Amino acid sequence: MALNGYDLQSFAQALSVPTQEALEALPHFQRQPEAWRFAFDLLGSSNINCRFYGAHTLHVKISRDWDTLDAERQAGLRGELLHFVVEQSDGPLNVLNKVNQALVAYALHTIPTSWSSFLGTAIEAIQQGAQQAGKSSTSAGYAIMDLLELFPEEVNRTLAGQAQRGGLIQDVKESLPLALELLTGVVCELPGSTARPANTPEFCRQLGQSAVWRTRAWKAILQWLQFGVPSDTLLVPLLEMSLRQLETMAMAQASGSGTVDDDEVRAAAAAVDDIVGNTRTAAQYTRTVGTLGLSRFGQGWMSEVLKHCASVGDGQAALVWGSVLVSFGETYSEFILAKAGDVQLGAHAGTYLQLMLGLTQFPGHHGFSEDISDQPLNFWYLLQEAIADGEVGSAPVITHAYVSLVRALVSKSAYPPADEWLDGDRDERDRFSGYRREVGDALLNAYYVLRSDMLGVLVDEAVRGLSAFSLDNWQDTEAVLFALRSIGEAVPDSEAEHLPRLFSIDVLSQQLLPVIQATLGDAADRNKQWGLTSIKASVLGVIGAYGDWWRAHPDLLPLVVPCVASCLAHPPLVPAAVSAFRRICDSCRDQLAEASESMVHLACEVLLATGSVPPREQQRIFESVAEVLMALSPAAHTAALVPLVAALTDRLSASLAILDGAPPGLAQHDVEPYAEPLVAHLRLVEALGRGLQFSDDTEERALMGDAEDAAVLTLAAQCYGTSPAMADFRSRLGGMLEGVFAARVWQRDASSGMVAIDDTLLECVLSAINSTARRGPHVLAMDFSSCVAFVGNAWAAVIARPAADGGVAFGRRWSDQCPAFLQCISQLVTVYSAPAVAWQLTKPAVAEADAMLAALLTRAVDDICAGIANEAPALSVAIEQQPVICEYVFDLCTRVLHTRPELLASMPLPSVGRVCELSAHALAVPNRLALRPTAYFLTALVRLSAATSKPSPASEILQALWARNGAAWLRTTLAAIGGTHPRSLLPNLSELLFAMVRHHPESARLWMTEALARPGFPSAHADDAAKRQFIQHILATRSLVRVKAAISDFSIKCRNLQGTSYAA
Repeated sequence: MALNGYDLQSFAQALSVPTQEALEALPHFQRQPEAWRFAFDLLGSSNINCRFYGAHTLHVKISRDWDTLDAERQAGLRGELLHFVVEQSDGPLNVLNKVNQALVAYALHTIPTSWSSFLGTAIEAIQQGAQQAGKSSTSAGYAIMDLLELFPEEVNRTLAGQAQRGGLIQDVKESLPLALELLTGVVCELPGSTARPANTPEFCRQLGQSAVWRTRAWKAILQWLQFGVPSDTLLVPLLEMSLRQLETMAMAQASGSGTVDDDEVRAAAAAVDDIVGNTRTAAQYTRTVGTLGLSRFGQGWMSEVLKHCASVGDGQAALVWGSVLVSFGETYSEFILAKAGDVQLGAHAGTYLQLMLGLTQFPGHHGFSEDISDQPLNFWYLLQEAIADGEVGSAPVITHAYVSLVRALVSKSAYPPADEWLDGDRDERDRFSGYRREVGDALLNAYYVLRSDMLGVLVDEAVRGLSAFSLDNWQDTEAVLFALRSIGEAVPDSEAEHLPRLFSIDVLSQQLLPVIQATLGDAADRNKQWGLTSIKASVLGVIGAYGDWWRAHPDLLPLVVPCVASCLAHPPLVPAAVSAFRRICDSCRDQLAEASESMVHLACEVLLATGSVPPREQQRIFESVAEVLMALSPAAHTAALVPLVAALTDRLSASLAILDGAPPGLAQHDVEPYAEPLVAHLRLVEALGRGLQFSDDTEERALMGDAEDAAVLTLAAQCYGTSPAMADFRSRLGGMLEGVFAARVWQRDASSGMVAIDDTLLECVLSAINSTARRGPHVLAMDFSSCVAFVGNAWAAVIARPAADGGVAFGRRWSDQCPAFLQCISQLVTVYSAPAVAWQLTKPAVAEADAMLAALLTRAVDDICAGIANEAPALSVAIEQQPVICEYVFDLCTRVLHTRPELLASMPLPSVGRVCELSAHALAVPNRLALRPTAYFLTALVRLSAATSKPSPASEILQALWARNGAAWLRTTLAAIGGTHPRSLLPNLSELLFAMVRHHPESARLWMTEALARPGFPSAHADDAAKRQFIQHILATRSLVRVKAAISDFSIKCRNLQGTSYAA
């Protein structure tokens, strides 16, 4: 045979080099039938490369072309493979490994049908063959050890069917005692080990003299453990041996003898980690493994090796040892807690907790000089959870451990020296900051154990540190403040023992607040500048964390709030100051409302401080101030707002003038500098809008008929309507929003005059509408008619408008900007489609309001359907290209059905029909973004289209839609279930089909029967019996759970996935 210019002899000669050309040709040759014989010829070569590629080819052929061999040849191959394993057992190892891979591939095809007890019989055959061939026991040992590694790894990786895989696993489990016996014999040859088994085979003793083979044996043990240890008679000796070997390694490493191989330590630790960290093992052998682990870890050797790692700065070794401890603790935390007061194991439990404390306070700064101390944090959390769930948290050893933990965490959370921090790279600082957040969570968990005792210790440390505060050594004090901030959410506002000492007038006025007000000259070095900023931020954090406590002590607010507000003038402190300010406002709304004038003055100052307070922080302050004002009566907060909205109006006018003064026709990215001021100020309107809302609960109760809440909302509406200043602001705001679209800067389409407005600015304009459009009254909200008209005009300016030729002209970015409009329209439908209420003074009669909303909906639906159709020749292709638009369209339509289905009766039937046509196509597109909202919409429509005793125009329209489109919807749903759509979408399709069958059983039965009667529908894999059974199961139950199960089974049948993991 010739191949790429070679005959087989020349090809073998080329592989002996090997040449690049031969290596490129080899995969192609391995597909040929002649490769079987050629593989054996290569294995008989004296050239190492030829033998390697011969074994490789044999492995490939067995794995890929097994079915090309007849039964007799398959059976005969077994002896040949074992022969080759023996032949190659004395090296080189890479050839031996390839031959063993071929043997394991053979075993995966034949277990358990024609080769049972694979491992035992293979090992026996190898030993006998080696003896007959005059090979040494060590050579046989090489082959056996390699096989012990390969077999479990390949079984885990095999792609065999479910039934055969079960047979493989069973064979593996039956082989487990033999495998562990041999592997244990190797690893126990560690120098200094006292755990050598008595009957260890000679080859195990010989291989065990090498750290390399011991390491491989540990890795093989880890592979075998993946199948589980079936009994404690096997588990206990294995774990005890493993821990003794770890102890030997640990003592050797701690003594600095240098006889320990790092790879061997890592491999052994990984095996032990797998045993003690296995939750299935823990559930079955909690007492056995827990007792053994505590007793062994409590004997001092682990402490010695960790001390050695810390003293020499060997963080990598500490990580390895620590991983074993942490895995044990996380898995057996409840057991450790239960034994903390035990007579026999209590001391060991205490020793273990000290080990975990040692890891927690490992020397160095996390992220900079160590990466170990975060390992045990989750253990402390799990231990705290166990304490909370049980009654044993009062054991002295536990309390003592948590007291020590708090001190360790405070110490570890301290910032590193200034030079190390400021000169470190960003990754190091980010790792430390992330670790610090985890420490904060751990401190909070510790508080739940220690409660007042912990607070008392921290307050004492804080007062002591603040009294002797110096920028030369500020980190320790800052760390205590950080700890106090971390536990703030859990400390009750009634705490009267320790917080009064921290927040006394003397401490506030002489220690805490002076730190906030301290300044340094420009000439101060960067270390002190960073230190002062950090300590100030922590003080602000503490003040904000105890907002609820300030509410119980309002007499201190006039002292605290101005100091917090003063930090807004210092850019590095703005985020911390705003956070503290918001926390205080959230907690002390009623108390701060009395100082509404000062709050408004602060907001006005922030409005002017564009340089020092970033826009996002301005928004947070505006929202908080507005929320405080809402604690006043409607008349009072309306009056208090006047100076703020006047200042905001001036800023809006000025920023709009900046936009309008930009040169016409600029490119999109060139417009941004001109639009940024207006964007910032419109976001402030949005923030005010959010803050000035009545709560959802108040609105809901009023709508449900609560007289008191309804009276509050009605009074507010009257105040808002009669305030000249608010009316002027609303009018001017509406004019300015319209002015955004009229700005000369926007590029305009020459034929239609539509504008290409900036996306961010458009979003801000519509968000201003959304935040003020509420079911309750809103002081900034435009009246209903103006709002609907504005949205319609904006739609025409940006999205779509009638064209001169009778069609529709679309804006350049209509598909990207359309979702923002649909969200706004959805909000208007939610707010204004409800029956008339006393506080919606600007809303017209119900019929007129429905007509206006229906007109807006009709325009949006018609334009979008036309726009999607223009995107591609086929509507399904267009939907695939524009799934986001479909998502928002059907979200809006679902909102209409849920809140005001009567709007459909006010819409033209062709428009409603277009929605249904779009839904049918969207349902057929296997795109998650498009299908899920489509399915939700159709599910709602199907439910509402059911026959009712109180017919209405809306219900009649929905019933007509079902009669006209239901068969198509159902066929598409069945096709999707049958395989046209991913299985991940079955839950949505199941709910839709369930709604069809439940609410329209007769028509659904008829249409399902007709659809499934078609040959090959929805899949050629579903026969008539499966279809009949599916229909019977679907129609016979009213349980969604059972319907989903029937649909899943039918889908698996249609996709021919029986016998796979999907059907398990």
